[in-house]
Amino acid sequence: MPRRYHVTSHAVAAVIYGSKLWMSSGRTLSAHAIPIAGSQVGSNDTKSQPPIRIPNDMGNITKLMTIPYHPYRIFASHDDGKISMWDANTMERLQVITVSMYGICTMASVGEYHVWAGYNTGMIYVYDTRPEKWAVLKMWKAHTGAVTQLVVDESSLLMDENRGRLQVVSSDSNGFVGVWDGLLTEHWKDDHLQKRASEYCTYDDARVMICSWNIDANKPEKIVGEDDRQVREWLGSMQDPDIIVVGIQEIVDLESKKQTARSLFFKKKVDPHETEDVLTHRYKLWHDYLVRIIGENYGPHTYTVIKTDQLVGLFSCIFVRTTDVDRVFDVDSTSVKTGLKVMNKSIHGNKGGIAIRFVYDHSSLCFVNCHLAAGQSHVQQRNADAEGILQSAGFPRHEYADVFSHGGDGSMVLDHEFCFLSGDLNYRIKMPRNEVLKILINPDKNAAWEKLQEQDQLLRQKINNPLFKLLTFEEAPIHFDPTYKYDPGTDFYDRSEKMRVPAWCDRVLYKGHDIKNLYYRRFEPRCSDHRPIAAGFSFKTKITDPKKRDQLMVKVDEEWRDHLDRFVRDKKARYVADYERCTLNDAFNLLDKSDWDVNDTVIRLLGSE
Repeated sequence: MPRRYHVTSHAVAAVIYGSKLWMSSGRTLSAHAIPIAGSQVGSNDTKSQPPIRIPNDMGNITKLMTIPYHPYRIFASHDDGKISMWDANTMERLQVITVSMYGICTMASVGEYHVWAGYNTGMIYVYDTRPEKWAVLKMWKAHTGAVTQLVVDESSLLMDENRGRLQVVSSDSNGFVGVWDGLLTEHWKDDHLQKRASEYCTYDDARVMICSWNIDANKPEKIVGEDDRQVREWLGSMQDPDIIVVGIQEIVDLESKKQTARSLFFKKKVDPHETEDVLTHRYKLWHDYLVRIIGENYGPHTYTVIKTDQLVGLFSCIFVRTTDVDRVFDVDSTSVKTGLKVMNKSIHGNKGGIAIRFVYDHSSLCFVNCHLAAGQSHVQQRNADAEGILQSAGFPRHEYADVFSHGGDGSMVLDHEFCFLSGDLNYRIKMPRNEVLKILINPDKNAAWEKLQEQDQLLRQKINNPLFKLLTFEEAPIHFDPTYKYDPGTDFYDRSEKMRVPAWCDRVLYKGHDIKNLYYRRFEPRCSDHRPIAAGFSFKTKITDPKKRDQLMVKVDEEWRDHLDRFVRDKKARYVADYERCTLNDAFNLLDKSDWDVNDTVIRLLGSE
């Protein structure tokens, strides 16, 4: 007859480790020693340690698990993006690992040291738990709803007819399921192939110029006189770049906040065709202006526009040297709205990002033009905007994964080998305005900039916030005055009644192997309340020899089969040893004698008693 025990009330998670059943109600954690079958202990008797109350600095527990690589440890996921680690013997909390700002709904241990985590955003992340700071191996948008469950099926590894399959099944809050390769086969192969890229690739130099400017809704016709000279310098600040990227913010000022609120709450009707016509005209004005100035700077037809894209207020335009256009493949773009939200949906596109990607030779490049949340104190909103753009910007999956990094398939921004993120990021200086102005008049400019950058919000986030999604991006040293906010037409920082604090709102960040910054500076047209910035970079693009690559791929496939064979044999031996009739070494020997037939080995093992 089944036996019942009184354990944790309202349990939401449980895991067995050794002879103990660990359980959680969300805010408590308890361990129960359950009597083994056949004992004479009363039906309600268990030996339980007093439950532990989860501290207020952690969210509710959503899942409990163990990881083979970390013996004597219990891991708990929390709905505030944390994972806590507990001593299985003393129930002492040993460590709290902050992995995300989003809630973890479920997680699962896969293999010896990998953890799969499912988030309330529909994302699945795979972590390598061996480093002290867990490393993200892979991430993807698995579901549109929250990931509610992750189930690992290792049984097929034990069956010879299904050898080499380990499935992870995910379910979501909308009733859909996904089935994934728990072995991450393609990731393993791509990673090992890329580590030996020098065996099948040659490399060439590439130079890119990135120009960014919040133009405060100015039209090109307003750029005259000294402003015209400065803009020409801005768009020609690098000698003979291979790629020119221009990102503009606030190309048009659609509505004031009051007009936005009025249109939302009083349903003011606006002719969408009229708005679209205004935007299209403004984008075309700037497109034609950029083409003309770059043509005059570098010579007519020296560069060709390969892609433009726009989001209300944002405009991106990418040029490639005309003689190199045939080196460019698979050009795609996408945009992500942030800005004003109602019911968690972005409905006003004055903030957001445009991402344009392409393959240059056989290297993948992605350029993101951003305008993040404004406001001196809105650091967390800016962080959320940046994360939303990086996670939500989606591209078609690419046929050849080896042009991307970290086993990615090109569907996300960070899959690309070389990423550049620029624009009006809106991070401010956390100091009083008068103090900033006082520091800026210091004749020792380097000392002044260093002092101000100690309180730069972006730099502080990189130091203090382990969840900051721009943490892995680099930035060249800032050796110029803050670019925001000026009284248009002057060199004076904001003298309006708002008296905004000067700040380095306009930035260029980069991420990729061996990228060299050549310059990073601002320019001096006065027509906007921002000064434009530009940065130059050089890096190596690869050219793949398909024949050599295919030959190496054969070797990588053989290495994978050897790796998989060792993995499967280890799983089988551990399965046999779990019967507690032999040691792990004995299990290997017994399986070897039975040609690694698990069923035959178990029958022989149990029949020998």
